[in-house]
Amino acid sequence: MNSIKFNIIVIFILFSIINSTPAKEKVDNYSVYAKLPLLGEVEVQKIETELSIVDSTFEYSYYVAPTKIVDFFDKKITSGYILGSLQNNSLNTDQYFLKTEEDDFIRIIEFIYINNVIHDVSVNPTYDTSKITHVSEIMIIDSVDPVTMFFKITNFEFINGCNKTIKVYDGKRRYDLKLSDPKITDESYICTLTHQKIAGYKPEKIKENKIYVSDLKFLVDENRSYKFSEVSLRNNNTDIIIRKN
Repeated sequence: MNSIKFNIIVIFILFSIINSTPAKEKVDNYSVYAKLPLLGEVEVQKIETELSIVDSTFEYSYYVAPTKIVDFFDKKITSGYILGSLQNNSLNTDQYFLKTEEDDFIRIIEFIYINNVIHDVSVNPTYDTSKITHVSEIMIIDSVDPVTMFFKITNFEFINGCNKTIKVYDGKRRYDLKLSDPKITDESYICTLTHQKIAGYKPEKIKENKIYVSDLKFLVDENRSYKFSEVSLRNNNTDIIIRKN
């Protein structure tokens, strides 16, 4: 009798292993360049991402570290992840976690999504918001976190024909990334990317309403598929380029 039970358990375990869906994993590396007067493009950060998918659920981790080539750029080490589901080219985030470290300082930011909508926001320690414009609750609910944003703009299937606006909230600032005006050739697909401050900035910055316009570029690979190549953004009044390695 015990032998029969043992055999049944072994068969069940083998059946589970055979029929389980193996995880799909993908690691990508990027370099971040700052455009500096006289020096031109200087590599200032490295980004590593890892995507793991089991069935329709995923974990996407994100790690940023300075290159130490220059000592005046952002020196923080940033690590985090998003958890959620991927179905039919639709990305639904359930949780966002980000940790920034610099010397003895650590800040933790976490968002909980419900039905793909930001529901709870935790920032510890909190930012000093006394000198910046208010980010309303509706602005937060209607947004995504920066890691979800990065995942979307670096994967061609999520840019929706270069005709959408990605609303982003990072725990302090709200800004829009508008994709428009695709330029398509045999070898590339380039979107115009318009970066506009919405809230969480100094009042004078909002009042001047300065808009940063750049490119989001995809190149055709050997399988004739579009793959992310680079994007230009603005960080603390410095033009930066994120380029796939």
